[in-house]
Amino acid sequence: MIIDGERERLLRDFLSSPAIGRRRAGPEALERYHRALTHRSYMRETGVPSGDNERLEFLGDRILNLIVAEFLFRNYPGPEGDLTMRMEWTENRNLARAVTGAGIGFEDLILVGSRQEKTPRIIAGAFEAFVAALYLDLGLARTKTIIGRLMANEIRNYRTDRNYKKSLQEYLQKRDRSLPEYQLEKRSGAHHHPRFSYIVTIDGEAIGRGTGRSKAEATQNAARAALRVLKGSRPV
Repeated sequence: MIIDGERERLLRDFLSSPAIGRRRAGPEALERYHRALTHRSYMRETGVPSGDNERLEFLGDRILNLIVAEFLFRNYPGPEGDLTMRMEWTENRNLARAVTGAGIGFEDLILVGSRQEKTPRIIAGAFEAFVAALYLDLGLARTKTIIGRLMANEIRNYRTDRNYKKSLQEYLQKRDRSLPEYQLEKRSGAHHHPRFSYIVTIDGEAIGRGTGRSKAEATQNAARAALRVLKGSRPV
């Protein structure tokens, strides 16, 4: 991939900034960073046959999830359910908000087609691709350090108190669907330390399942699982 002089200068300035701290990136690494910040709409419009950031995004998504999961494991003593809720920080809308909120000018470097808006999905995808480029250039340890420097406060301050039951109800009402029903599947554990498992059904069909230390937590987790199924992200 040929990178023009102005693009190279912008990339090197960004990489060498205190936020990233990568000086003297070689030609291969620089090309990879450039690719990470190139959306397919830009490739279609320019006709340059060198590829977009989707393969890097695939890798970066997994690396970022690993880094964030380890950060949460080391910094939050809560149960698995709490950690899983905090992992939602990596979802597109949350990640894009954190990236733009960091004030490092990352989104300005993303190349898109002239008619393509830089949506949260595109910003988040480019950041994941950039994480992959960092990993391939610097290795996991230094990538973790950079992500921690950039995002640790954002991860710590991420709020997990969303009302999934309300969101699910609103989602169904907008589509003229029946309202959800919550059924206790089982209760386990000691009397003073119970564990509840709930299933949420729509028109008699089980859509989501959730567990928790209280009925409220379990039904919220069931509603969250149902939303993911309805939006096509994962099976029950």
